Amino acid sequence: MSATRADSLGINIAEIEERLAGNWSLPTRFYHDPAIFDFEMEAIFARSWAFFCPVQKVMEPGDVAVRQMGRWPIVVTRDREGRLRAFFNVCRHRGYTVAERDQTRCLRLVCRYHAWSYNLDGSLANAPDADGEAGFNKDGLGLRPVAVEQWGSAIFVNPDPEAPALREVWPEAFALGEANGLAQDPGEFELIRSVDYDIATNWKLWYDNGTECYHCPTIHETSFADSYDAGVGTYASEMGPGFLMSHYWAKPRPGDNTQAPVDQYAFQVFPGFVCIGEGDILHMTGMVPMAAGRTRHVAHWLARPGTDPGFVREWSDVWDQTYCEDNQATSDQFANLASGLQPWNRYVAGREFGSRHLSNTIWQHYKDALGGA
Repeated sequence: MSATRADSLGINIAEIEERLAGNWSLPTRFYHDPAIFDFEMEAIFARSWAFFCPVQKVMEPGDVAVRQMGRWPIVVTRDREGRLRAFFNVCRHRGYTVAERDQTRCLRLVCRYHAWSYNLDGSLANAPDADGEAGFNKDGLGLRPVAVEQWGSAIFVNPDPEAPALREVWPEAFALGEANGLAQDPGEFELIRSVDYDIATNWKLWYDNGTECYHCPTIHETSFADSYDAGVGTYASEMGPGFLMSHYWAKPRPGDNTQAPVDQYAFQVFPGFVCIGEGDILHMTGMVPMAAGRTRHVAHWLARPGTDPGFVREWSDVWDQTYCEDNQATSDQFANLASGLQPWNRYVAGREFGSRHLSNTIWQHYKDALGGA
């Protein structure tokens, strides 16, 4: 491992490994230090598969979806042959955005700055007034590609166009998700609702929160915990390389929220994809780190045709309340930890096993990027 790189980032390798083994967190400085965030962009997110959007956004030729994935502006298209494509959303001329919004029945991506246009397969279609110019190679000026794959109703992208296939990175994870019915034919579902959350927190705090239900009976007393059993020993979890799968049982109760549809499987894949199966409702979310103290979380609710849209809306409101409670909690954590008063967080291993698993997963990525075994 490169001691020089670790030292420059203030990473004490031996101390961190000792702390992690003793049920402590990563150093809390890692949750707010911009230098660590920059390192994570390189060490994790520049080479990871991230959930982009439901495939229902780009089902037909001519469909276009646009997202800012951390530092990477990305556009996904369904080309005229029906093939999924993904590119950096940056014109090869002067760097302006090529696609500014989601579209349907799109024939070409046209940069609004100087009207360079691109086919849906990324090739340059037209550069005004450039024909015949010496040294102008139209074939070499297509949009820069991004790796893209589909899993069930989820589209994933990776900024590295040469990235290993999605299932090669976390084979056990996606096999488990498929075994639990979370990669069904997307033709069986329609997109009902999407909600974006812009959270004043670090992505690791958002992630820590989502990998444990120790907080559910308190923070989510009238939302998630009013719908599912969330106390000690009331749900089952399985962990492995890059994933956490939890099984929650619906509970009848006299609370104010709608009855939970059915028991649920909550499937999480690093870094930031969550897929939840709840009977005829499929709930998918994705996390994107935007800055050391800013995280974007996008939630989508899909349902089988014929499912009462009002019921889906009512049930998604329960989740919306749950997420807003989480957002407030993790924003509070971020503000407190950024004060520098607490150098380490201490986990309760029997309840926060998912958070410990996540910390060790992140640490392995750090070590790999620093040259460790």
